Amino acid sequence: AVTASFGFFMEPVTSDLGFDRGPFSFYYSIVTIVGGVSLLAYGRVIDRVGVRKVVIIGGTWTGVALALFSQCSSLAAFYGVAAAVGIGIFGCSYVSAPVLVDTWFKKGNGSVMGAAAACGGLAAVVLSIAVPSVIELVGWRTGFIVLGAVFLALTVLTGVFLVRANPADLGLKPYGADEAAEGLSDKAVSGTSFDEAVRSLRLWGAVAALAIFGITVSITQHLPAYFMSVGFSPVTAGIFMSVVAVGIIFTNMATGKVADKIGILKTSFAASVLFAAAFALLPVSGAVVALVVVSLLVMSLGNAYNSVIAPVVTSTMFGTKDYAPIWGIVSMSCMLGQSIGVVVWGSVFDATGGYQLGMYGAVVACVIGGFLLVWALKLRR
Repeated sequence: AVTASFGFFMEPVTSDLGFDRGPFSFYYSIVTIVGGVSLLAYGRVIDRVGVRKVVIIGGTWTGVALALFSQCSSLAAFYGVAAAVGIGIFGCSYVSAPVLVDTWFKKGNGSVMGAAAACGGLAAVVLSIAVPSVIELVGWRTGFIVLGAVFLALTVLTGVFLVRANPADLGLKPYGADEAAEGLSDKAVSGTSFDEAVRSLRLWGAVAALAIFGITVSITQHLPAYFMSVGFSPVTAGIFMSVVAVGIIFTNMATGKVADKIGILKTSFAASVLFAAAFALLPVSGAVVALVVVSLLVMSLGNAYNSVIAPVVTSTMFGTKDYAPIWGIVSMSCMLGQSIGVVVWGSVFDATGGYQLGMYGAVVACVIGGFLLVWALKLRR
């Protein structure tokens, strides 16, 4: 939700400081690249110190770093602060949430991941309304300070008052533990070790598939520019982005519930088909608003790859034994795919003068990614 808010700073910052938009937007790529690489370390750190400390310390670090954007006046300064943001932002959110869900829920964890991800969509809707208003009233520098303060408060307060690394800390059992075959401890022992996982084809098949989906999902950073390039007003483009944010709430919850009901393999395949269809529909929708809205609602399903499908795939394939470090690798592929994708989509526009050709290419990419993911899941069997 916070990274989605970065787009609102594009126009005021570049207008105020005289930056070209291309070089300035690279700071988002730095956030995702540094964040993606850091995820490798976070898996091990969470195993050693616990998710609660990671949420509190990472949330504090990231909140302060976001506020430091307010002091930047050069591209070099923005790039440096972006690297600092990348170090903390995904570790205390993107990695920690699936680890908590996998620890606390042994039944229905797909639905719980969907609900958790839907909260991110709800936050995106709220921030889409609040952040532009703050920037308009008090300026972009204060806007970054407010964004950092909100992030710090939400993560640190959650870590202090709500997060517990293990149900045993409160004398509880994970939800569904009594129904797990042979008990939770046996399941953990039967899980795949980290060393075994990194030597398996199924891990790297899943990594490749999710990186491909990360590239396609990153179109959301370019959608406002796409809508304006085909004749919609900036206000209408903003409304369309709100449609995507609302869609994320429902598609994440639905994906989690469907995964629990029919399994992650069938869910992944169905999601791939629908996601590909959205890319095929959007460029031919023209000015027909109803078609645009339908394509965006389906396209919002792409967020579920990172927030629901990827963590459930990891848990399904490898169990709970070394879940955190294995998830670190999988989540890194999602983030690096997005960082590459932002540049790829921009290059498509520079080369062709539009995004339509890239969308047709994304249809093919979704099909390839879907088959790769299904293949990797079948290897487990």
